[in-house]
Amino acid sequence: MNRRFSLRKLNIAALLIMIMVITLSMPVKVSARGTIDLSQPGDMTIIYQSREAENSDKIIPINGVAVKIYKVADISSTGQFTLFGTYSRINNFPVTDINKINDQETWKKMAFVIGGFIHQNNILPTATITTDDDGVVHFTGIDLGLYYVDPVTKEANDCIYSIDPFMISVPGLDEHDEWVNPVTATVAKVKCKITDLPKDTSYEVLKVWDDAGYESNRPAAITVYLYCDGALYKTVTLSAANNWRYSWTYMEGHSWTVSEQTNGRYTVSLTSGGNTFRITNTYNPPDNPPETPDTPYTPETPQTPETPVDSVLGAVRSAVPEVLGAVRDRLPQVLGARRLPQTGQLWWPLPVLVIAGILLITKGIRKNKEK
Repeated sequence: MNRRFSLRKLNIAALLIMIMVITLSMPVKVSARGTIDLSQPGDMTIIYQSREAENSDKIIPINGVAVKIYKVADISSTGQFTLFGTYSRINNFPVTDINKINDQETWKKMAFVIGGFIHQNNILPTATITTDDDGVVHFTGIDLGLYYVDPVTKEANDCIYSIDPFMISVPGLDEHDEWVNPVTATVAKVKCKITDLPKDTSYEVLKVWDDAGYESNRPAAITVYLYCDGALYKTVTLSAANNWRYSWTYMEGHSWTVSEQTNGRYTVSLTSGGNTFRITNTYNPPDNPPETPDTPYTPETPQTPETPVDSVLGAVRSAVPEVLGAVRDRLPQVLGARRLPQTGQLWWPLPVLVIAGILLITKGIRKNKEK
Protein backbone atom coordinates (compact mmCIF):
# COMPACT_ATOMS: atom_id res chain seq x y z
CA MET A 1 0.00 0.00 0.00
CA ASN A 2 2.79 2.44 0.93
CA ARG A 3 4.72 1.49 -2.20
CA ARG A 4 1.65 2.20 -4.35
CA PHE A 5 1.07 5.52 -2.58
CA SER A 6 4.71 6.53 -3.07
CA LEU A 7 4.56 5.71 -6.78
CA ARG A 8 1.38 7.78 -7.07
CA LYS A 9 3.08 10.76 -5.41
CA LEU A 10 6.08 10.30 -7.68
CA ASN A 11 3.89 10.30 -10.80
CA ILE A 12 1.93 13.38 -9.67
CA ALA A 13 5.16 15.31 -8.98
CA ALA A 14 6.56 14.40 -12.38
CA LEU A 15 3.30 15.39 -14.08
CA LEU A 16 3.23 18.77 -12.31
CA ILE A 17 6.82 19.48 -13.34
CA MET A 18 6.05 18.63 -16.97
CA ILE A 19 3.04 20.96 -16.96
CA MET A 20 5.10 23.81 -15.47
CA VAL A 21 7.90 23.31 -18.00
CA ILE A 22 5.48 23.30 -20.95
CA THR A 23 3.61 26.34 -19.63
CA LEU A 24 6.72 28.43 -19.04
CA SER A 25 8.10 27.46 -22.45
CA MET A 26 5.18 29.16 -24.14
CA PRO A 27 5.47 32.86 -25.15
CA VAL A 28 4.34 35.21 -22.38
CA LYS A 29 3.34 38.77 -23.24
CA VAL A 30 4.28 41.43 -20.72
CA SER A 31 2.31 44.67 -20.88
CA ALA A 32 4.30 47.71 -19.78
CA ARG A 33 1.56 50.26 -20.17
CA GLY A 34 -2.10 50.70 -21.07
CA THR A 35 -3.54 50.80 -24.55
CA ILE A 36 -4.10 53.89 -26.70
CA ASP A 37 -7.56 55.25 -27.40
CA LEU A 38 -7.40 55.61 -31.18
CA SER A 39 -10.73 57.44 -31.31
CA GLN A 40 -9.27 60.58 -29.73
CA PRO A 41 -7.72 63.30 -31.95
CA GLY A 42 -4.08 64.16 -31.42
CA ASP A 43 -3.01 67.30 -29.54
CA MET A 44 0.60 68.49 -29.51
CA THR A 45 2.31 71.57 -28.07
CA ILE A 46 5.94 72.44 -28.80
CA ILE A 47 7.81 75.19 -26.94
CA TYR A 48 10.89 76.89 -28.41
CA GLN A 49 12.98 78.76 -25.84
CA SER A 50 16.49 80.05 -25.18
CA ARG A 51 18.46 81.68 -22.40
CA GLU A 52 19.58 85.28 -22.68
CA ALA A 53 23.16 84.27 -21.83
CA GLU A 54 25.09 81.20 -20.79
CA ASN A 55 24.69 81.73 -17.05
CA SER A 56 21.42 83.61 -17.18
CA ASP A 57 18.08 82.32 -15.93
CA LYS A 58 16.19 84.73 -18.16
CA ILE A 59 14.23 82.82 -20.81
CA ILE A 60 13.83 84.28 -24.30
CA PRO A 61 11.11 82.73 -26.49
CA ILE A 62 12.00 81.90 -30.09
CA ASN A 63 8.93 83.50 -31.62
CA GLY A 64 7.82 84.22 -35.16
CA VAL A 65 9.29 81.08 -36.74
CA ALA A 66 7.30 78.64 -38.86
CA VAL A 67 7.20 75.07 -37.53
CA LYS A 68 6.36 72.32 -40.04
CA ILE A 69 5.32 68.83 -39.00
CA TYR A 70 5.00 65.71 -41.17
CA LYS A 71 3.16 62.56 -40.16
CA VAL A 72 5.27 59.58 -41.23
CA ALA A 73 3.67 56.60 -39.46
CA ASP A 74 0.42 55.40 -37.95
CA ILE A 75 0.31 54.10 -34.39
CA SER A 76 -1.63 51.09 -33.10
CA SER A 77 -3.46 50.76 -29.80
CA THR A 78 -0.36 49.06 -28.37
CA GLY A 79 2.06 51.76 -29.56
CA GLN A 80 3.43 50.05 -32.69
CA PHE A 81 4.36 52.30 -35.62
CA THR A 82 3.62 51.50 -39.27
CA LEU A 83 5.10 53.66 -42.04
CA PHE A 84 2.52 54.70 -44.57
CA GLY A 85 2.33 56.18 -48.05
CA THR A 86 5.53 57.39 -49.66
CA TYR A 87 7.58 56.95 -46.48
CA SER A 88 7.49 53.17 -46.92
CA ARG A 89 9.83 53.69 -49.91
CA ILE A 90 12.72 54.81 -47.70
CA ASN A 91 15.35 52.05 -47.74
CA ASN A 92 18.29 53.53 -45.85
CA PHE A 93 16.94 53.79 -42.30
CA PRO A 94 19.53 53.17 -39.55
CA VAL A 95 17.36 50.23 -38.38
CA THR A 96 15.13 47.74 -40.17
CA ASP A 97 12.27 48.08 -37.67
CA ILE A 98 11.49 51.50 -36.19
CA ASN A 99 9.61 49.82 -33.33
CA LYS A 100 12.93 48.50 -31.97
CA ILE A 101 14.48 51.95 -31.49
CA ASN A 102 15.16 52.58 -27.80
CA ASP A 103 17.73 55.37 -27.78
CA GLN A 104 17.69 59.07 -28.63
CA GLU A 105 20.71 58.94 -30.94
CA THR A 106 18.98 56.51 -33.33
CA TRP A 107 15.85 58.67 -33.36
CA LYS A 108 18.05 61.62 -34.39
CA LYS A 109 19.49 59.55 -37.26
CA MET A 110 15.95 58.64 -38.28
CA ALA A 111 15.07 62.34 -38.40
CA PHE A 112 18.06 63.08 -40.64
CA VAL A 113 17.09 60.36 -43.14
CA ILE A 114 13.40 61.31 -43.20
CA GLY A 115 14.25 65.01 -43.53
CA GLY A 116 16.40 64.38 -46.59
CA PHE A 117 13.64 62.27 -48.15
CA ILE A 118 11.00 64.95 -47.49
CA HIS A 119 13.04 67.78 -48.96
CA GLN A 120 14.19 65.86 -52.03
CA ASN A 121 10.67 64.72 -52.88
CA ASN A 122 9.02 68.07 -52.05
CA ILE A 123 6.51 66.47 -49.69
CA LEU A 124 3.99 68.92 -48.26
CA PRO A 125 3.80 69.23 -44.47
CA THR A 126 0.87 67.88 -42.51
CA ALA A 127 0.55 71.25 -40.78
CA THR A 128 2.48 74.52 -40.41
CA ILE A 129 2.10 76.95 -37.50
CA THR A 130 4.20 79.98 -36.51
CA THR A 131 5.40 80.23 -32.92
CA ASP A 132 3.57 82.85 -30.87
CA ASP A 133 5.07 85.55 -28.63
CA ASP A 134 5.93 82.88 -26.06
CA GLY A 135 7.64 80.62 -28.62
CA VAL A 136 4.76 78.13 -28.54
CA VAL A 137 3.03 76.22 -31.33
CA HIS A 138 -0.12 74.20 -30.66
CA PHE A 139 -1.33 71.55 -33.11
CA THR A 140 -4.87 70.36 -32.39
CA GLY A 141 -7.11 67.82 -34.10
CA ILE A 142 -4.19 66.02 -35.76
CA ASP A 143 -4.02 62.29 -36.45
CA LEU A 144 -2.34 60.04 -33.93
CA GLY A 145 1.03 58.72 -35.03
CA LEU A 146 4.73 59.44 -35.43
CA TYR A 147 5.72 62.92 -36.65
CA TYR A 148 8.85 64.52 -38.11
CA VAL A 149 9.40 68.16 -37.07
CA ASP A 150 11.42 70.32 -39.48
CA PRO A 151 14.49 72.27 -38.27
CA VAL A 152 13.97 75.83 -37.07
CA THR A 153 16.47 78.71 -37.40
CA LYS A 154 16.22 82.34 -36.30
CA GLU A 155 18.70 85.22 -36.15
CA ALA A 156 18.08 87.52 -33.17
CA ASN A 157 19.92 89.18 -30.30
CA ASP A 158 23.22 88.86 -32.15
CA CYS A 159 22.78 85.09 -32.16
CA ILE A 160 21.64 82.36 -34.49
CA TYR A 161 19.17 79.97 -32.86
CA SER A 162 19.35 76.69 -34.77
CA ILE A 163 17.14 73.78 -33.65
CA ASP A 164 17.71 70.36 -35.21
CA PRO A 165 14.85 68.28 -36.65
CA PHE A 166 13.42 65.59 -34.40
CA MET A 167 10.80 62.85 -34.17
CA ILE A 168 7.86 62.98 -31.77
CA SER A 169 5.01 60.57 -31.07
CA VAL A 170 1.37 61.57 -30.50
CA PRO A 171 0.39 60.31 -27.95
CA GLY A 172 3.68 60.38 -26.03
CA LEU A 173 5.00 58.68 -22.92
CA ASP A 174 5.11 60.45 -19.56
CA GLU A 175 7.57 59.94 -16.70
CA HIS A 176 5.48 56.98 -15.51
CA ASP A 177 5.81 55.26 -18.90
CA GLU A 178 2.13 55.77 -19.66
CA TRP A 179 0.56 57.12 -22.86
CA VAL A 180 -0.54 60.76 -22.68
CA ASN A 181 -2.50 62.93 -25.08
CA PRO A 182 -2.15 66.00 -25.30
CA VAL A 183 1.64 65.97 -25.72
CA THR A 184 3.81 68.90 -24.59
CA ALA A 185 7.52 69.18 -25.33
CA THR A 186 10.16 71.88 -24.84
CA VAL A 187 12.58 71.30 -27.70
CA ALA A 188 15.28 73.95 -27.23
CA LYS A 189 17.11 75.61 -24.37
CA VAL A 190 19.72 77.55 -26.33
CA LYS A 191 22.38 79.41 -24.34
CA CYS A 192 23.59 82.51 -26.18
CA LYS A 193 26.20 85.17 -25.50
CA ILE A 194 25.52 88.65 -26.83
CA THR A 195 28.42 89.11 -29.25
CA ASP A 196 28.94 89.31 -32.99
CA LEU A 197 27.22 86.89 -35.32
CA PRO A 198 29.22 83.75 -36.15
CA LYS A 199 31.62 83.86 -39.06
CA ASP A 200 31.55 81.88 -42.29
CA THR A 201 32.97 78.37 -42.23
CA SER A 202 33.80 75.69 -44.81
CA TYR A 203 31.82 72.51 -45.41
CA GLU A 204 32.54 69.54 -47.64
CA VAL A 205 30.62 66.58 -49.06
CA LEU A 206 32.70 63.56 -50.08
CA LYS A 207 31.71 60.45 -52.08
CA VAL A 208 33.27 57.08 -51.10
CA TRP A 209 32.79 53.88 -53.13
CA ASP A 210 32.66 50.43 -51.51
CA ASP A 211 32.46 48.27 -54.64
CA ALA A 212 35.74 46.39 -55.02
CA GLY A 213 35.54 44.24 -58.15
CA TYR A 214 32.47 46.06 -59.46
CA GLU A 215 34.01 49.43 -60.30
CA SER A 216 32.64 49.22 -63.83
CA ASN A 217 29.10 49.52 -62.44
CA ARG A 218 29.69 52.99 -61.00
CA PRO A 219 27.76 55.82 -62.63
CA ALA A 220 29.84 58.47 -64.37
CA ALA A 221 28.48 61.08 -61.95
CA ILE A 222 25.98 61.48 -59.11
CA THR A 223 23.71 64.32 -58.08
CA VAL A 224 23.80 65.58 -54.49
CA TYR A 225 21.30 68.01 -52.94
CA LEU A 226 22.37 70.37 -50.17
CA TYR A 227 19.61 71.69 -47.88
CA CYS A 228 20.10 74.54 -45.42
CA ASP A 229 17.50 74.69 -42.64
CA GLY A 230 15.15 72.57 -44.74
CA ALA A 231 15.39 74.65 -47.92
CA LEU A 232 17.33 73.61 -51.02
CA TYR A 233 20.61 75.50 -51.02
CA LYS A 234 22.38 73.98 -54.01
CA THR A 235 22.44 70.98 -56.37
CA VAL A 236 25.95 69.70 -57.11
CA THR A 237 27.42 66.99 -59.33
CA LEU A 238 30.18 64.70 -58.05
CA SER A 239 32.39 62.75 -60.44
CA ALA A 240 35.96 61.64 -60.98
CA ALA A 241 36.65 65.05 -62.51
CA ASN A 242 36.27 66.76 -59.11
CA ASN A 243 37.55 63.77 -57.10
CA TRP A 244 33.98 62.98 -55.98
CA ARG A 245 33.89 65.93 -53.58
CA TYR A 246 32.46 69.43 -53.26
CA SER A 247 33.26 72.24 -50.81
CA TRP A 248 31.31 75.37 -49.92
CA THR A 249 31.36 78.22 -47.39
CA TYR A 250 28.41 79.41 -45.30
CA MET A 251 27.68 81.13 -42.01
CA GLU A 252 27.89 78.88 -38.96
CA GLY A 253 24.88 77.92 -36.91
CA HIS A 254 22.62 76.41 -39.56
CA SER A 255 21.19 72.92 -40.01
CA TRP A 256 22.39 71.05 -43.11
CA THR A 257 20.75 68.08 -44.80
CA VAL A 258 22.38 66.13 -47.62
CA SER A 259 20.69 63.67 -49.98
CA GLU A 260 21.83 61.82 -53.08
CA GLN A 261 20.18 60.64 -56.25
CA THR A 262 21.78 57.44 -57.48
CA ASN A 263 21.18 54.58 -59.89
CA GLY A 264 21.81 50.84 -59.81
CA ARG A 265 22.31 48.34 -57.03
CA TYR A 266 23.88 50.61 -54.43
CA THR A 267 23.09 51.02 -50.73
CA VAL A 268 23.73 54.55 -49.48
CA SER A 269 24.90 55.52 -46.00
CA LEU A 270 26.18 58.76 -44.52
CA THR A 271 28.50 59.80 -41.72
CA SER A 272 29.57 63.27 -40.65
CA GLY A 273 32.63 64.47 -38.80
CA GLY A 274 33.42 68.10 -38.21
CA ASN A 275 32.05 69.92 -41.24
CA THR A 276 32.50 66.98 -43.63
CA PHE A 277 29.63 64.82 -44.88
CA ARG A 278 30.83 61.42 -46.13
CA ILE A 279 28.47 59.54 -48.49
CA THR A 280 29.33 55.85 -48.94
CA ASN A 281 27.83 53.83 -51.80
CA THR A 282 28.08 50.06 -51.32
CA TYR A 283 27.45 47.82 -54.31
CA ASN A 284 25.05 44.88 -53.82
CA PRO A 285 25.63 42.19 -56.46
CA PRO A 286 22.57 40.18 -57.59
CA ASP A 287 21.80 37.07 -55.54
CA ASN A 288 21.47 34.85 -58.63
CA PRO A 289 23.65 36.15 -61.47
CA PRO A 290 22.60 34.81 -64.88
CA GLU A 291 24.42 31.67 -65.96
CA THR A 292 26.29 31.43 -69.27
CA PRO A 293 24.08 29.47 -71.71
CA ASP A 294 25.37 26.15 -73.02
CA THR A 295 24.01 26.66 -76.50
CA PRO A 296 23.79 29.75 -78.69
CA TYR A 297 20.58 31.69 -78.45
CA THR A 298 19.00 34.73 -80.00
CA PRO A 299 19.18 37.75 -77.69
CA GLU A 300 15.85 39.16 -76.59
CA THR A 301 14.73 42.65 -77.46
CA PRO A 302 16.47 45.07 -75.10
CA GLN A 303 14.18 46.23 -72.33
CA THR A 304 13.71 49.78 -71.17
CA PRO A 305 16.21 50.55 -68.39
CA GLU A 306 14.81 50.68 -64.91
CA THR A 307 13.77 54.04 -63.57
CA PRO A 308 16.45 55.40 -61.24
CA VAL A 309 15.49 55.11 -57.65
CA ASP A 310 16.21 58.07 -55.43
CA SER A 311 18.25 56.89 -52.51
CA VAL A 312 17.94 59.38 -49.73
CA LEU A 313 19.98 60.02 -46.69
CA GLY A 314 19.96 62.83 -44.23
CA ALA A 315 22.46 64.60 -42.12
CA VAL A 316 22.28 67.72 -40.07
CA ARG A 317 25.10 69.96 -39.03
CA SER A 318 24.48 72.79 -36.59
CA ALA A 319 27.64 74.28 -35.16
CA VAL A 320 27.62 77.55 -33.21
CA PRO A 321 30.90 78.02 -31.33
CA GLU A 322 30.60 79.61 -27.91
CA VAL A 323 33.37 82.10 -28.55
CA LEU A 324 31.70 83.37 -31.72
CA GLY A 325 28.33 84.21 -30.35
CA ALA A 326 26.16 81.19 -29.64
CA VAL A 327 26.26 77.93 -27.84
CA ARG A 328 23.55 75.42 -28.41
CA ASP A 329 22.62 72.64 -26.03
CA ARG A 330 21.84 69.22 -27.32
CA LEU A 331 18.25 68.68 -28.28
CA PRO A 332 16.38 67.41 -25.21
CA GLN A 333 14.89 63.98 -25.39
CA VAL A 334 11.63 64.90 -27.06
CA LEU A 335 10.78 61.40 -28.14
CA GLY A 336 13.21 60.09 -25.56
CA ALA A 337 14.61 56.65 -25.11
CA ARG A 338 11.34 55.17 -26.21
CA ARG A 339 10.76 51.96 -24.33
CA LEU A 340 8.38 49.71 -26.18
CA PRO A 341 6.25 47.07 -24.42
CA GLN A 342 8.47 44.00 -24.16
CA THR A 343 7.15 40.63 -25.26
CA GLY A 344 8.94 37.32 -25.45
CA GLN A 345 9.69 34.04 -23.75
CA LEU A 346 10.87 33.44 -20.16
CA TRP A 347 13.48 30.63 -20.43
CA TRP A 348 15.46 31.02 -17.22
CA PRO A 349 13.09 28.83 -15.05
CA LEU A 350 13.32 25.92 -17.50
CA PRO A 351 16.69 24.37 -16.47
CA VAL A 352 15.90 24.91 -12.80
CA LEU A 353 12.58 23.04 -13.07
CA VAL A 354 14.10 20.21 -15.12
CA ILE A 355 16.87 19.66 -12.55
CA ALA A 356 14.34 19.81 -9.70
CA GLY A 357 12.14 17.26 -11.45
CA ILE A 358 15.03 14.86 -11.97
CA LEU A 359 15.99 15.13 -8.29
CA LEU A 360 12.42 14.42 -7.13
CA ILE A 361 12.06 11.42 -9.41
CA THR A 362 15.47 10.02 -8.29
CA LYS A 363 14.54 10.51 -4.64
CA GLY A 364 11.24 8.71 -5.16
CA ILE A 365 12.93 5.75 -6.82
CA ARG A 366 15.47 5.46 -3.96
CA LYS A 367 12.68 5.47 -1.34
CA ASN A 368 10.80 2.77 -3.22
CA LYS A 369 13.96 0.61 -3.34
CA GLU A 370 14.60 1.07 0.40
CA LYS A 371 11.03 -0.03 1.23
